[in-house]
Amino acid sequence: MKINSGKTKRGFLIFSWALYDLANQFFALNIVSLYFVRWITLEMGAPEIFYSIAFGVSTLFVALAGPILGTISDMTGRRRFFLVSLTLLSVLFTMMLGMYQNIIYALLIFIIANFGCQTAIVFYNAILVNITPRRRVGLVSGFGKTMGYTGAIAALYLIKPFVLKSGYRATFFPTGVLFLLFALPCMLFIKDRPPTQALAWSYFGKKKLAEIFSILKTTAFDTYKFPGLLDFLKASFCGLCAVNAVILFMSIYATRAFGLNEAGVIALVSYSTLFAIGGSFLSGFISDYFGHKRSLIAVFILWGISFTLGAFVRDPRWYLAIGALTGASLGSTWVVSRAMAINIVPAHKVGEVFGLFNLVGYFSAIIGAFFWGAIIFFLSRFGESGYRIALVSLNLFLVLGVLFLLRIPEDRKKPDEP
Repeated sequence: MKINSGKTKRGFLIFSWALYDLANQFFALNIVSLYFVRWITLEMGAPEIFYSIAFGVSTLFVALAGPILGTISDMTGRRRFFLVSLTLLSVLFTMMLGMYQNIIYALLIFIIANFGCQTAIVFYNAILVNITPRRRVGLVSGFGKTMGYTGAIAALYLIKPFVLKSGYRATFFPTGVLFLLFALPCMLFIKDRPPTQALAWSYFGKKKLAEIFSILKTTAFDTYKFPGLLDFLKASFCGLCAVNAVILFMSIYATRAFGLNEAGVIALVSYSTLFAIGGSFLSGFISDYFGHKRSLIAVFILWGISFTLGAFVRDPRWYLAIGALTGASLGSTWVVSRAMAINIVPAHKVGEVFGLFNLVGYFSAIIGAFFWGAIIFFLSRFGESGYRIALVSLNLFLVLGVLFLLRIPEDRKKPDEP
């Protein structure tokens, strides 16, 4: 009876954790990838480089804060506090996005909302080790992303009536409400695991902050302790430069290059999301069985095929195939990367590593956004062709990423840690 009760409790906690992935997609899709960027560029007439700059500034703050807060959370054993606080910050400013017609004010509010949402992911990822053994992190991570992309479909169709009736601005407040609603189970029920030596908040002064930076330096550069970590972070940086650029501007690309209207974009994103769900779920099994390194190389190759087809194919009949490949690649990327990061280091270093992982991830988002925005800015006179050149150029990042992955030692099975 105890065994069944324990399994039921663990299943409930995993489901609650995975719901946060679903909640996060309301912001990631509706705000970052769809309606806010379309409102700023297509309706308000701002150049795409403006959105690139705002996203870059926001992610720079995340890149600076993530590793520090991640290390503090490891030392205090309080990951949940940061998860809850940052999520509520993002929810509040998401609801405020439509308050101003002024482009600068809107972008400033977006910077804060995105900072809260993206920094919270550091602690959402790290808290995974509290609810599942290491041998199952790929599977549970895959389940989380499956829930996330299920949430993306829900986000599209729950918010669709607002955008069709009242325009892009009307989508921001309900997106914040739904983000909060689905994030609540994770924030309420996932508890911190007591660390062996928890530290009080008052312990953190100037000397302790210096020690935190020293710990981060050790985690990042002591390759004899964490074989493959630096190459993993380099590969992640390169791959995510390309991936983040696509996430930010995929809806704009679909309109400018494919000529899709509002309904067509929603249909294409929905279709891609179905394959993202399948990719998320299957990649968890595949990475646990074949190894995370091989699986991540395969994911990068899939991305390369997607970019090449998306850039050169003009026959509308191919758009669904491109959408399917893109969705499967997107769903697999986070699942395999998250599982690989967890398996490179011991459990007590997970917060630091996800801080570093998010550091390179968000720096890659900055570079990817500026790379895309700069190409479009300079090639704007070429219209559709400029967008296609920008897309195929992203393959350069993927090639570098694969080269770094090939340098990582083969996966080694580790014993489960409590």
